[in-house]
Amino acid sequence: MKVLLPFFTGLVLFTGCAERADNYQLLEGEWRNVSMTLVQHSVDSDRQDSVLVIKDGDWNNVLQMAPIRTTYNGNGTFVSRYYNLSDSLVFESAGTWHFLGDSLYMQTDETTTAYHFQWLDNEQARFVARLDWDGEGYPDDEYEGVQQKQKK
Repeated sequence: MKVLLPFFTGLVLFTGCAERADNYQLLEGEWRNVSMTLVQHSVDSDRQDSVLVIKDGDWNNVLQMAPIRTTYNGNGTFVSRYYNLSDSLVFESAGTWHFLGDSLYMQTDETTTAYHFQWLDNEQARFVARLDWDGEGYPDDEYEGVQQKQKK
């Protein structure tokens, strides 16, 4: 039994490192938003909660902007670029990213958001989080989005 313990410990460590490297390598590159559902909960009792749904192909029509382009770099940094329909950059956000289990942590100077992260078919991934989308100061808004990895 004592002989098997180092073997199993090494196997667990090797498997964990292999999975981590795969997730990091698979995420590297440019991704674009495909769809999104956002439930904004109001802390103000006079306001109603609101729901925003953007289905595949409706991004331009619903938000009047191009799908967000996020590039995940191998050094653990990312940049998200927001373009209008004329393909002019209107906003940029940057920071760092890392995985912890099935969560993808994205940190900017302003905030850290933990997304439950799930690989999907066809080079897509699902991101689910609670965040402060409406800027009320509370991470009470429910976000679910699908992003597509771009071919090189």
